[in-house]
Amino acid sequence: MSRKIYERNLGILICLFVVVSVGMTFTVYQQTGNSGVSAVVLAGCILLCLLAFLQHRLEDRYITDIVIELSRLTDVLVELEEKEIFPENEDTVLSKLQSKVIKLVRILKHQNEMAAWEHENIKELVSDIAHQLKTPISNLKMYSQFLQEESLSEKQRKEYTEVICMSVERLNFLSENMIKISRLEGGLIQLNMQRQSLNETILKAVKDIYPKAKEKGTEICYSEEKEIMMHHDRNWTAEALFNLLDNAVKYARPGSRIDLRVRRLSMFVEISVEDENGAIPQEEQSKIFARFYRGRNSRKQEGVGVGLYLCREIVTRQGGYMNLKTTEKGNVFSMVLYQRTDS
Repeated sequence: MSRKIYERNLGILICLFVVVSVGMTFTVYQQTGNSGVSAVVLAGCILLCLLAFLQHRLEDRYITDIVIELSRLTDVLVELEEKEIFPENEDTVLSKLQSKVIKLVRILKHQNEMAAWEHENIKELVSDIAHQLKTPISNLKMYSQFLQEESLSEKQRKEYTEVICMSVERLNFLSENMIKISRLEGGLIQLNMQRQSLNETILKAVKDIYPKAKEKGTEICYSEEKEIMMHHDRNWTAEALFNLLDNAVKYARPGSRIDLRVRRLSMFVEISVEDENGAIPQEEQSKIFARFYRGRNSRKQEGVGVGLYLCREIVTRQGGYMNLKTTEKGNVFSMVLYQRTDS
């Protein structure tokens, strides 16, 4: 209803009230012939009229105040502030509305924070990829130009060709892992969680890493409890464990040993990989699972620093977490997977 229509209806009601008051006073005077009684009736009608007008003014003021408070509540939503306008301890419609608005503010703030985090994450990802691509692309460009020189000896040509092949392998390795990471982070890959033997999943990873370990002279000692049946994605879990084992083999000294263990921990199952590669420094342990991070002791080895990051992403998406602790000889990386109660 518009303000003009409201005022028109109010005017009609006032006129009607005046007519009724005058009519009642006149009727009483005709029936009684007493002007005193008529005056009392008229005074009563006037008093009722004043009370009705006062009530109207109070209600109008109350509604105006409510509208102002609602406007302030709208400002809270627009400015995303968790501010109380109405008393929370009152069980009223307005306090309930305020509670829902504050809840909506929290949701919107969280969404804004997530959007900002994703924006920064994309910026970091682009920067990281650009940094990782810089060296192999520069090598490809430089050594391909070297190969065009006619005065090259056969030995030099072979050396340059090897560098180009290594750069191509590095680019291929980086692109494959980036595709895996982007699919996981973007939710393009749905984990196929099935109740199946975790022992068989572990053996799948061991078989994939065995040739590399044998070539380097590294022994992998696997110990397990009885067969563990649990819900997990076999391919991605094997991929994560392979990354842990590959990392351990890569930095292993000839003749060293890697201990692979699996055991139940109440609601979780732990798969641990213990190496003899020297303890990771304390200041690097919090960064070791970051994307593209490589410690000081890893600079001499080939790699781009995505294996442990990919491992963490796979385990986290299955409701688990990664753990790292150091020993006198090396490190123990653990994949801790949540075991559903119906497993």
